[in-house]
Amino acid sequence: MKKTLVALSLAAMTLPALAQDKKGPEPDYTITGNFGLFSDYRFRGISQTDKKMAAQGGFDFAHKSGVYLGTWTSNVADWANTSGNGQEIDVYGGVKYSVGPIGLDLGYLAYIYPGNDINPKQGTREWYLGAAYGPVSYKFSRTTGNWFGIANSSGSIYHDLSATFPINEDLSVLLHVGKQDVKASGNDDRDFTDSKLQINYSLKDGFVLGLAYINVSSLSTAAKTNGFTTTAGVKLYESGAVISLTKTF
Repeated sequence: MKKTLVALSLAAMTLPALAQDKKGPEPDYTITGNFGLFSDYRFRGISQTDKKMAAQGGFDFAHKSGVYLGTWTSNVADWANTSGNGQEIDVYGGVKYSVGPIGLDLGYLAYIYPGNDINPKQGTREWYLGAAYGPVSYKFSRTTGNWFGIANSSGSIYHDLSATFPINEDLSVLLHVGKQDVKASGNDDRDFTDSKLQINYSLKDGFVLGLAYINVSSLSTAAKTNGFTTTAGVKLYESGAVISLTKTF
């Protein structure tokens, strides 16, 4: 989605001044959709699909005042939605506004796992505050309850620092580093650092082809063995490449 916005901004810069002067008034609101196929669903670097394919999509409503609402969904592995329907649904909302050249974003996000009757507290709620200046953005997220079912982990924090650099109208590079701090210790220690290098190439009709290399580091032994390795022995934290094809409409 970020790549699409960059491409649109670059395209707008090439329009003649007269055409820009004649553009219509800003609409009161916009509704956009997105869909994508991914070779792996990585949430903050950790595979949610046992390193298998994922189909993802969602819708976003944005008002010209800056208020927005959205929902997004993806298939997940059985361990991610214990006894559920193999699905994750995210619902979020917030407000975006600008202070000079800095864009700010304040919102709330709910991770929901439908049909999960064994561990209903597996879902997580976070509020977040983001800031963007030019190609660089930073987001601070904090849970209002336990972090994905871990007891006494309320107040867990995630730092997200990202930058997107357009090479031309069709090609861009995304750099990301994140730090997860889970308020737990011992066997429940889940702290880690994730990073990503991604190249996006815009195709025709709103399609974007992506290739990312994702790395996870600074995990404790407990996180590797108790948290991010499945009973089948799949190491969810291992570094790897992810190929994606996405479309906005």
